[in-house]
Amino acid sequence: MTQKTSHNVVMDEDIITDYAAGKLSPAKHIMVACQSEISDAVAQRIAFQEGLAASMLEQGTSEPLSPLFMGNALAALPQQTHNHPPAAPAPSGGLAPQSLRHMLGHGLKDMQWKSMVPGVAVHDVLGNRHTKDGDRLYLLKAKGGMKMPQHSHNGEEWTLILTGSYTTGDTRYARGDLHIEDETETHAPHIDEGEDCICLVMTQGPLKMQGWLPKMVQRVVGI
Repeated sequence: MTQKTSHNVVMDEDIITDYAAGKLSPAKHIMVACQSEISDAVAQRIAFQEGLAASMLEQGTSEPLSPLFMGNALAALPQQTHNHPPAAPAPSGGLAPQSLRHMLGHGLKDMQWKSMVPGVAVHDVLGNRHTKDGDRLYLLKAKGGMKMPQHSHNGEEWTLILTGSYTTGDTRYARGDLHIEDETETHAPHIDEGEDCICLVMTQGPLKMQGWLPKMVQRVVGI
């Protein structure tokens, strides 16, 4: 099995720039905020972007920046390696990141889950999973050892691992990892044995299930 590399932990620089500028949707903003609380690498990139923006505002100059400015600034940062620092351990009591706890009013141990199928439960955070467009945010809990149904997506799907882990293809995603897919990808995550996997998920429409049985179940549970 191939261990997930650092480029999946430190997300695309455009996402971090949009987060620092307040340009992400509410659902995506919460996702990034939660990951920054778990991953030191992401928190450092965000702090750099926010510090850079504040510095530019303080200068108060209207002179255009050199096309090489951002590239040179990013090159000055410490290089990320494949041996990235481990994510912060899950807080005692199964608590969610503070940004999520603020919205929920409690931690993961006090969740009131809605069972979808045996071994899988959800809890809506923002939006409605039954709507056909717009960013929706929800928590998903899957039992260790389960294999999720093969599916693709309408738009993007962002999955932040809060507890446990899963594998898709030859890549393993664990606490603090943000897994981003779009409508061009098809996958069937396999929840790793042992601990249940709890994820914070953002989708932009219903999943595109593969096979008649998952499609029938989807009509009932709405995901």
